[in-house]
Amino acid sequence: MKTPNVFLIYLNSVNSEDAVTPSNMNFNIGSVLGQAPSLINFQNQSYCKLKVRYFSIKRTAAQLTTADISTLLISMNTPHPNSIRSTTMSATEPSNIRTSNIIGVVPTKNTASSYSNEYYDNEYVYIANPFKGDINIQILDQDHTEYTGLNNTMPIEMLLEVCFDDDPARVNDNSGVLNTKRVEYELKY
Repeated sequence: MKTPNVFLIYLNSVNSEDAVTPSNMNFNIGSVLGQAPSLINFQNQSYCKLKVRYFSIKRTAAQLTTADISTLLISMNTPHPNSIRSTTMSATEPSNIRTSNIIGVVPTKNTASSYSNEYYDNEYVYIANPFKGDINIQILDQDHTEYTGLNNTMPIEMLLEVCFDDDPARVNDNSGVLNTKRVEYELKY
């Protein structure tokens, strides 16, 4: 990526506001302007791109298999205008598609399932600017249920990469390169 507007956020569940529940972490990253002074240039931008660059959980493949977990989903409570996921249809959910808050997917070494590549590298997702206050990150299983089998002796570590575009009004692709193609919208009645 060639843009200089990249910020790295290292989060450890032991530093969460409620460290005893690593699967449900709360951090106030809106208070980091003093530590990352160039953020002042981006604090008013509505959206950015975010990528999970690194993820670690103190659980072995056997422990995750025992818990019947084949995939861990990393979910963040910021709006994701371009993300959807499948869900079960019901009386309250008349569609099997809904908005998603997933920022990363981590396959496990569960022997009961297979997946494309255990070294899958998460790509950018388009989200609301997380540097505006409190964020909540949850670790879910493949069924979108919080992975509650964790305590403060099983920390979660992750490195998030946040990228702001030089021109936030432009539409961007997933490569981290600014899209310079102009889109004209002509309304026809």
